[in-house]
Amino acid sequence: MSDAADELYGLPLEEFVPARDALVRELRAAGRRDEGKAVAALRKPSVAAWAANQAVRSQPKAARELWAAGDGLLAAHQDVIARRAGGDALRAATARHRAALRELLAAASGLLDGRGRGLSATTLERVEATLYAVSLDAESREAAEAGRLEREERRVGAF
Repeated sequence: MSDAADELYGLPLEEFVPARDALVRELRAAGRRDEGKAVAALRKPSVAAWAANQAVRSQPKAARELWAAGDGLLAAHQDVIARRAGGDALRAATARHRAALRELLAAASGLLDGRGRGLSATTLERVEATLYAVSLDAESREAAEAGRLEREERRVGAF
């Protein structure tokens, strides 16, 4: 199932639903109903989630840097709160995180939608918010690392 999901979430956005539905029919015809049901449950990603997925998939080194920078930012924030570090450590961690985020956002900004147009500014803002959120949240990061986000994410919190 994970191979099928990987393949589906790596497709151009407009191909997701037809490919998923064809795979469901194929699995059901082969008598693999449970697998077909699992594939049928896969949701087409939003445009912003799809763009974030493609950026992570095409730039794995930059994605790993964003995850590490997110962890570093969280640690620096905790260190400042616990008075183990000062503002300089937090500023450095923030700068690292912003740089890593910019790199993945640049990859996403080069993507085209199904009509051959670049992504809108609003969509890119949603991609940025999603990448920011998943870099700071271990629970949602798992789907992002796999390039299988279905919807935008938003970080609500102190930073």
